[in-house]
Amino acid sequence: MARREPKTRNTRERLLSSALDAFSTKGYASTSIDDIAKAAGTTRGAFYYYFSDKADIARDLQQDLWRSIAERAQSVFDPSLDTLSNIKRAFATHLSEVNQLESVRLFLREGFLDPTLEASGRVELEWGFDLIREYLADAMDKGEIGRLEPTALAGILTGLFEVATDRALAAGDPVSITEVVNALLDGLVPSEQPANLAQLRRIR
Repeated sequence: MARREPKTRNTRERLLSSALDAFSTKGYASTSIDDIAKAAGTTRGAFYYYFSDKADIARDLQQDLWRSIAERAQSVFDPSLDTLSNIKRAFATHLSEVNQLESVRLFLREGFLDPTLEASGRVELEWGFDLIREYLADAMDKGEIGRLEPTALAGILTGLFEVATDRALAAGDPVSITEVVNALLDGLVPSEQPANLAQLRRIR
C-alpha cells in the first residue's frame, strides 16, 4: 500500500493558491492574512510558519508569475531571425501571456502601484535590462541597428516595456500596444536598411 502523505505536505501550496485567488478577486490591499489562512483551510500560525507577512507571500507569487512569463517569451527566440525581430517576438509573447492571465492581471498591476510589491519586481527587471543590453550590443556589432550607447538604450527600452506592460495589464489590449512598441523599435534600424533583415537574408 502507498504511504499516506502527511496533511501538512501541501500547506504552503494551498496558502499560495488561496492568496493568489484572494489577491486576484479582492485585491492585495483588501486581503488579510486571516482571509488567506481560512481559504487554505489552515491557521495564522501555519501561515507564519511559511511566510513572514502578507507582502512576503505576495512577492513570491509575483516573482513566480513574472518568471513564468519571461520563460515563455524567451522560448520564441529564433536564431534565424535578426535581433530586433526576436525582441519584437519576445515582447509580443510577453504581452499575450500577460493578457491570458485574465483576473490575475489585477494582482500583477498592483506590483507596479504598491511600493511594497514594486520592489519585488526589481530583480526581474534588472535581469531583463541586462539581457536586452546584451542583445542590443550584439545587434549593433552586426549592423542591424544604429550605433548608440547600449546601456542607455537598454534602460530606455526597459522603461518602455515596463510602461507598455502596465498599459496591457490595465486595458487588456496587447495587440495595439504591441503595434506601438514595434513602430518605436523600427526607428532603431538605419534608414537604408529594411526593418526585417531576415527577409533580406531569405531573398539573398
